[in-house]
Amino acid sequence: MIDTLRTDFPTDMTRAAFDTNATTLESMANETLDRINAYAREHPTAFGLCALGVGFVLGWKLKPW
Repeated sequence: MIDTLRTDFPTDMTRAAFDTNATTLESMANETLDRINAYAREHPTAFGLCALGVGFVLGWKLKPW
């Protein structure tokens, strides 16, 4: 059975297939999210530790008391 949910197509090929007339800000945000997702897939441990560290620091600095 073919797994249709996971594809190994590069993001630029996927973006070319579903090209919409996006604004510059929207295209920059989509590109940034694509790069973050790619990094998270390639380096899950490093990404998880960075997310944990950022969450810890924000939680510590933004505590209500």
